[in-house]
Amino acid sequence: MYKLVRNDWNLALHEFSHKLIQLLGDNLVTIIGLEEDSSVYDSNVLVVVKALDDEVRRLIAKSALEVNDKHECTISYYIAKNSDKNVIELFSNVQGKVREDCEEAFREFHDKVGHHVSDMVFIGDRYIYDSNTLIIVDKLTEDVKRLIAKSALEVNDKHECTISYYIATPSDEGLINEFKKIRETIK
Repeated sequence: MYKLVRNDWNLALHEFSHKLIQLLGDNLVTIIGLEEDSSVYDSNVLVVVKALDDEVRRLIAKSALEVNDKHECTISYYIAKNSDKNVIELFSNVQGKVREDCEEAFREFHDKVGHHVSDMVFIGDRYIYDSNTLIIVDKLTEDVKRLIAKSALEVNDKHECTISYYIATPSDEGLINEFKKIRETIK
């Protein structure tokens, strides 16, 4: 049996993003969330807006405080305007290197196990229940478990990004929907 362990950083980042989407509307351009232990300008999240004023600063600060009070991690944000190309590029480059490696790792992993599973949901450098890959199998057998574990170990030995998987069956609809929801927010 598999034990579910929530990854608080990804939950916090998702909640923070959701709050900002609702509060800032069309003024919000993008949110770049780094790994929890990565930072640029002592910040692990970049919030890019079209227009920046005291009310926008207040809404972002309030959202970060609410999320940080709820989770056992800290969102340390940096606000930039859409015209601050250097700051956006700096954050993007940190995140881009991690994403590229994760995407390459997933492609290799998918090549190894894809024909043995019914579906896979990859969420890159984000994690749900300490997993960034949901593997959906029609029937969970010991042979399938071994193949998936062996393939993950082989791929993880070659990449900085770690394929951390969770195996589910089609009846695990709630879990599947949760992975798909996170995947949609990072596209």
